[in-house]
Amino acid sequence: MTRVVVLTRSLPFHHAGGMESVAWDLCRALSGRVDVTVLTTALPGPVDGRVRALPGTAPGRYSRAWWSASRAALLAELEAGGVGGVLSVSAGAFGAVDLPARFGARSVLQAHGTSVMELASKLGSRRWRPAASAVNNVHGLLRDARTYREFDDVVAVGPAVADSLTRPPLGRLVGMPPVHLVENGVDVDVFRPAPGRPRGQVLLVVGRLHPQKRVDRSVRLLPDLPGAQLVLAGDGPDRPALQALASSLGVADRVRFLGAVDRSRVPALLAAADVSLLTSQWREGLPMAVLESLACGTPVVTASTTAPVEGADVTRVDAADHAQLLAAVREVLARGRSDVSLLPARYDLRRVAARYADLLGAR
Repeated sequence: MTRVVVLTRSLPFHHAGGMESVAWDLCRALSGRVDVTVLTTALPGPVDGRVRALPGTAPGRYSRAWWSASRAALLAELEAGGVGGVLSVSAGAFGAVDLPARFGARSVLQAHGTSVMELASKLGSRRWRPAASAVNNVHGLLRDARTYREFDDVVAVGPAVADSLTRPPLGRLVGMPPVHLVENGVDVDVFRPAPGRPRGQVLLVVGRLHPQKRVDRSVRLLPDLPGAQLVLAGDGPDRPALQALASSLGVADRVRFLGAVDRSRVPALLAAADVSLLTSQWREGLPMAVLESLACGTPVVTASTTAPVEGADVTRVDAADHAQLLAAVREVLARGRSDVSLLPARYDLRRVAARYADLLGAR
């Protein structure tokens, strides 16, 4: 059986996050077709037979130790033979990008974003701290210009990422390999509707409670939706501010802070909600929370900064406009949730895994 090696700095075993979930779901789906080995940063203990956590590396982070250890580990895998492809989740394999070609293996980069996109988001945030850190993204742009050209193929997980990769400045600075648009996939056997559930007014936000996510916009809806409940499935630095806001608005009793939730609980939460909200101020690619909500039959109201889902009825609005956001939520609640999946077939994880298998030469 063909072997595939995946390099990623983090997985759901490190912490919950969209990139982590995407990476692990894809690894599981690929393992039904090929022999998958995952190289990642340190973990406190064994988690899965496919995962090799490299000791001495900083958990969930890029570091000098990671670049060195991941290169040595990948070289050992390649020397053992049978590796047909190497997948770099984001910059996971940047320290070893030259190795696959030496052993006749294909190398594929899974791009979740670009330094150009992050730079534009930081400068557009009009907040001093993100803007001050934008210099890091300039360095990242130069690194990308050196590294992208080393891969055989690049996969963009959303249209915005594909656009950023192929247009200036990256499209001009880099001798870019072929760029393929392969959106993230959802395991529809896990994320599915719960038919027959009574209609209600449960609003759900799944994700990190970070200021850039502007979850406060969702909290501010409640005074105008007297019968609604808001469930926040996630944790982060913005939690105290959100709790204070809920109290000041007199809606604290209608906001449930679940904290960080195990990913195994997310399908049930989505299937029980009447609308899924994503009100981030930053430009988003195509968050898994949107796709997974649709798979569960839960309609989505999201900021216009989020990429559209082709073939799906997702309500995109100017989330900074309270009246517009409120009107959209009211309309979706009146329309009701679906007893069948709203997810277009192209986002089925099985189809997505087949595309990756082709690119990795592992069909």
